[in-house]
Amino acid sequence: MSLEDLLAATKIQKRYLLAIEQGNYDIIPGKFYVRAFIKQYAEAVGLNPEQLFEEFRKDVPSTYNDEVSDKLSNIKPQRELPKPASKMLELLPTILIIGGILIVIAIIYVIVQAVNQDDGQKNQAVPQQSESKYEVSKDSSLAKDQKKKEKASSDTKEETSKKDESTKDDEGVSIKATNTEGSTTTYEVSGADEMELTISATQASWLRVRDESGKVLKMDELKDDESFKTDLSDLTQVDIRLGNATGIDIKVNDETLKYELDPKNTMTQNIVIVNKGKEKSS
Repeated sequence: MSLEDLLAATKIQKRYLLAIEQGNYDIIPGKFYVRAFIKQYAEAVGLNPEQLFEEFRKDVPSTYNDEVSDKLSNIKPQRELPKPASKMLELLPTILIIGGILIVIAIIYVIVQAVNQDDGQKNQAVPQQSESKYEVSKDSSLAKDQKKKEKASSDTKEETSKKDESTKDDEGVSIKATNTEGSTTTYEVSGADEMELTISATQASWLRVRDESGKVLKMDELKDDESFKTDLSDLTQVDIRLGNATGIDIKVNDETLKYELDPKNTMTQNIVIVNKGKEKSS
């Protein structure tokens, strides 16, 4: 493979590719990017990056996590607190909880007393009505309440019926991984007559999308916050090639595709999406 081929496959600048080949890591901005670029380079030419890192451990710069692990091993443990202080700290959460409960009980008691006092004053202020008027008013109120309950019950049934119909119309799309070979994973989608594929970038990544006939639908760099959409309803299959899977989100309608291969371990991936609904109809 030429450097131009590697540039197209990894989207790593040509001078960084030369630096990797020559072991000149000083021009690459940061140890993390050194290891990330070497990993992409290795995957692009079909090598195992983890095996390379282990075999050439002394030559490849270590990451921040490795340095922190060495520093932590040299840190001396803190002195233990005296036993009385330690016991007080252990009891402190219990004391705070009990104090909080007592405060809440006191507040509830004050509120209840205030409400009871207000109700007593209102009852004294309302004049007593005759028994016959009270009975008539009670019967009228019961009739109105009955009508309201019947209307509310009818409205509830109508809303439930509408929700059931809406749920049937908006059945979710199912995305299931069926096979993985190397860096290629096949996913089957089903559950809706109309399906739209959306590919969104949270980080810049090279992208190529082809249909089942090999026609290229998209082949370019997808920049940060850019997205690409296409209709899957009439397609049997779509092949997607990603240069940086860690920065790409794939959705079919509102359902997000969950990577079978961890993008952190396999940044360059092939995604094959098979439309099972289209296969059945054809």
